[in-house]
Order: sequence, then C-alpha cells, then structure tokens
Amino acid sequence: MEARILKRERLSQLIDAFIEQYEVIAPTDDSSYGIIGSASEMHLTKAKPAKSPKDFLFPQREILIQYVLSGEQVALADPPVPAPVDRILFGTRPCDAAAFPVIDQVFGWDEVDAAYFQRRERTVVVSIACDEPCETCFCTSLGGSPAGIEGSDLLLTPLREGYHVQIITARGQALVEQYERLFQESDRVRNRERAALEDTWRDAIAETVDLAGIEGADFESPVWETLAQACVDCGICTFLCPTCHCFDIQDEGDPNRGERVRVWDACTFYEYTRTHAGQPRPTHHRRYRQRIMHKFRYYPENLGKVLCVGCGRCIQYCPVQIDLRAVLEAVKG
Repeated sequence: MEARILKRERLSQLIDAFIEQYEVIAPTDDSSYGIIGSASEMHLTKAKPAKSPKDFLFPQREILIQYVLSGEQVALADPPVPAPVDRILFGTRPCDAAAFPVIDQVFGWDEVDAAYFQRRERTVVVSIACDEPCETCFCTSLGGSPAGIEGSDLLLTPLREGYHVQIITARGQALVEQYERLFQESDRVRNRERAALEDTWRDAIAETVDLAGIEGADFESPVWETLAQACVDCGICTFLCPTCHCFDIQDEGDPNRGERVRVWDACTFYEYTRTHAGQPRPTHHRRYRQRIMHKFRYYPENLGKVLCVGCGRCIQYCPVQIDLRAVLEAVKG
C-alpha cells in the first residue's frame, strides 16, 4: 500500500487547499462535524466527536416529495435538490469510516437509494487514526482497529513529526496526486513506526466482546426484561450510533400543501412499527431485544456484517450507564 508523509505544520495548508475546491466537513467542536470555511475552524482532539458524521450521508431529516392539494386533486413534485458538490470528510475516526460500507448495504441491497449514493460517491473520506482510544471503545472485537482502513480513502496516522498517510483507494490516490507538493515520500522506517503504533493502540483497548454464541441467544429469556428495566428509551444510543439507520416517513404541512419527509427513528420507540392493527412489540423489553438482535444476529444473517463498529458512544453517553458489552455477555448466557 502506497504511503506519504505530511508534515504537521502543513496540515492547515492542506485543509485550506481542500477548501478552495471542495466542501470540507470536519470536527468543529467536541460534539459534532460541520462544514468549515478555513482550517482554523477545525477542532481536532484526541477524542472523537460525540456524534458520528453519518448525517452528512443519511440526513436526520430529508424531504422525499412535495405535494399540493386542490380539491380532490393532488399535485406531486420532487423537492428542490441542491447542486451536487464534491466533498471531503476530514478527520473522521476509523470506526466511523468503517460504518459507511455497512450502511451502504442498507441503501443498496434491494432498491438503490439514489440520493444517499449520490452523496456517498461524491464524498472522499480522510480518516485519522485513534492514538488514544477511549475506554469505551471495542472496535478490535469486531474486526476493526484504532488505525483500521475500512471505509476510508486515506488514513492519517500521527507520528512524531507529522502524519503517515496511507493511500487506500483510487479516490485517495487522486487526492494525494492533486496536492502532491504538500507530501513527502514515506520510507520503511516510518512505515514500521506506523505499524508499531497501531499495535500499541490495539493493545490499549482492554475491554473485549466475544460474539460467539450470540446466534443462540434465548429469544424468550427473562434476561431481556431485566436488561430493559434500566433503559429509559431516550434514543441516544441510536442517534449517536454510526450504523443505526431506522427511519420513519411522515407528512408535514397544512391542509393545502406539505412535504413527505424521512426522519430518523429508533426501533426501541413505542411508535416504531406501530400500525392500525397495533404494535407488534407492545412491551419495552421486546423492543429492546429487537435492537440488540437486529444489530448482532439478524443483520449479520441477512447481509453478512455486524451492525456495530465498536465506537463505544452508546456506552459513553448512555444516561443510565448501560454497557453494551455487558448486555451482549448477558444475553449469550
């Protein structure tokens, strides 16, 4: 795999060069990502933002159609679509980048979601390795790494004097070539340094999860009721998760005109999957069971990937301190 070196003092220069030709999305504070207008607006810290960058590909609210009612007639129109732009998602962490290939399958396995893939195909993902993994991270248990390359076009790994830049895809190669003047060639010493650092960071993730046996979890076990008693059903774990993709479709407007929109939802909420015939999961523990089983059993059975990348946000930000790792161990038993 080809690699380059980016001197630390050239990072801001590179970001400002990106901004001249691309829409650049990067961490803007401890909470979230945003579109930046200069390198000075970027907020890079040891910790990843509380929110993943998922909503730049799968917006929290998206208009599907617009409608106008006139008597018994309904006129439909496509929503105004902004001109497509080429974007660089910079500073995402390897766990968040690894989530993109997972949700790609959701939006393309039967019908292709054109709006999602237009955004996806016009977005270059430039990730930064986690040199201080959070204590709630467990990416290594799911095949990931603090310096994993899945889903990234380029991966920057912090070294003593700058960043080791791994070129992962053709899009990443084209981006490096476009700004070749800012990079230097890597060498065996720096490549070995990067590999040694990745080993160190992997070893720093002490908590692990063994998913072996989750496929045999007892669907009717009383443990589900016990686990669900702690959950307050706030949805934080779902909305911060980089792979959760449940949504609802609603009509918003007045008696004359409106919009049909797609909005994020959560499978633990009572209204989710409720129909005129009733709620097929009327109790909280059944909906909680659905969330766990979908992520770790049904989704792998159907699409071959676990619906989790081990980012640990659901553990870190849960207001009642539910630890997903402990939940998985409990339901296996």
